[in-house]
Amino acid sequence: MRCLVINLDRSRDRLAHVASEFGRIGVPFERVSAIDCPDFCSVAKSPLSAAEVCCFLSHRSCWEIVANGADQYGAVFEDDVVFGAGAGSLLASDRWVPRDADVIKLETHFAKVRVGRKEVALDDGFSLARLYGLHAGAAGYVISRSAAQRLLRRTMHLRGEVDFVLFHPGFMTCSVNRIYQIMPALCAQHHFVSGRERLPSLVRRPGRRPKPFLDRIVGEAVRTFAYLRNQSLTGTKKIEAVAFSGSEVDGKPVHGAFIYGQPEHGHFNKAAGIPIARKNSSTAK
Repeated sequence: MRCLVINLDRSRDRLAHVASEFGRIGVPFERVSAIDCPDFCSVAKSPLSAAEVCCFLSHRSCWEIVANGADQYGAVFEDDVVFGAGAGSLLASDRWVPRDADVIKLETHFAKVRVGRKEVALDDGFSLARLYGLHAGAAGYVISRSAAQRLLRRTMHLRGEVDFVLFHPGFMTCSVNRIYQIMPALCAQHHFVSGRERLPSLVRRPGRRPKPFLDRIVGEAVRTFAYLRNQSLTGTKKIEAVAFSGSEVDGKPVHGAFIYGQPEHGHFNKAAGIPIARKNSSTAK
């Protein structure tokens, strides 16, 4: 399984960071040159900012590589990713990936999310559950060749941020895919787990955009279609956050994150006031 990393030519510090992360887990990666805003030509009728469009097109470049490659699955990462424990053994191959999976979300944003109650057990305490609700972020995911081909066809016109197109059930591009969440997460963006923005996001989203009434109606219809198609009206649960499998970043304890493998549930990370998840809790099964 090829691991593709999106990186701007001018972001050498981020390339050094992600190269160190992949070196630490012993997995090779391929750099994909990101599309930069100064080189960007505007996309007509897109509701996205220039930075969001460039980010989306950079992910599409990765989908093209997966869609035209020989492997059934590929992994896509952004260059501010931090890996947790166990990432290396899973990213070394795709043998653990369910053959019916279209997309597997590898990261966590530490937000409430709805997943299926039924889990598929993997080695080393990891599991997979169907992802039914919005889980933002596109810093790390596995995508099948067939899903990459479909996404390329369905995103000729950009109608939403790339993580929403991938992981928001109000978008048909998400609803037609069988999406899994790995638990605990293999990765997270650096600033989520370090408590500082040494690698600040290069895509600053504007304030929440009000959706036109028709778009809201269509979104709810698509969401209902997703529930019916995936038979997810029952058999799901909402969890406080998908835990992170690591406990250190840059040699320091993880800051403000649900951490997999801590001895007790309900205790708080004093630095951030956020509960730490126990290994066998409902947050970090």
